[in-house]
Amino acid sequence: MGDLKQKYGPWAVVSGASAGLGEEFARQLAGQGLNLVLIARREDRLQSLGAALQQEFGIEYRCVAVDLGREDLLEPIQAATADLEIGLLINNAGFTNSGEFLDNSLDQELLLLHVNCRAAMVLAHHFGQAMRERRRGGIIFSASIAGFAGIPYWGHYSASKAYDLILAEALGGELARHGVDVMALCPGATRTEFEDYKGPVAALMAMNADTVVSQALRKLGKRRTTVAGLLNLVNVLATRLLPRPLNSWLFGVVVRDMVKH
Repeated sequence: MGDLKQKYGPWAVVSGASAGLGEEFARQLAGQGLNLVLIARREDRLQSLGAALQQEFGIEYRCVAVDLGREDLLEPIQAATADLEIGLLINNAGFTNSGEFLDNSLDQELLLLHVNCRAAMVLAHHFGQAMRERRRGGIIFSASIAGFAGIPYWGHYSASKAYDLILAEALGGELARHGVDVMALCPGATRTEFEDYKGPVAALMAMNADTVVSQALRKLGKRRTTVAGLLNLVNVLATRLLPRPLNSWLFGVVVRDMVKH
């Protein structure tokens, strides 16, 4: 893995840093000496993580406790980072609504749209401008293999991840000439302390968070889209060859099995 601090700058922003892939991104970036701005709703978890990483790696950190579903999400983030050179943005925050779309709460579906799509776009727009001016920087969008097909029982979630995937690929094309690397990370099921995947197929395909994150950081600047894991890559390649309705059905079988359990 290259020296990310030297390549991109001294500070990284990680959204959704209180758990899962976000927490692992924070840990691996701190291990490379980057200072961290940790963003999530739960300030107690952010402070605990930041203090632990500071003690272990000697980095600086700032915590921004904010609900990324808020209309004014950028205000506290902007205030906390105005004096910093942000070289890396990890657009990781997001969540899933499972089940049939019409049975889900409209409020929850709107919140998913705001957190998974709007917040990622707002942060990329804000921090990307400064990166473009400095002619260096990196942005990772946490997309998903779910973004390659419309998936029953994950309909809105898969649509939101398609948004993240396409936006990342487009921004990668726009910003490459300005020295800014943009990549869409597309994992599948990932084991964390909060996720215990049920169903035989999901359990077989589930990867460890540290493996997913290390691959993402290794591929940044080399690829605009990276799919974590060989089985996930096979699934994504299959979406290029099979009819779209069949892709939707196959992914839906796996998700239905997960929801059922």
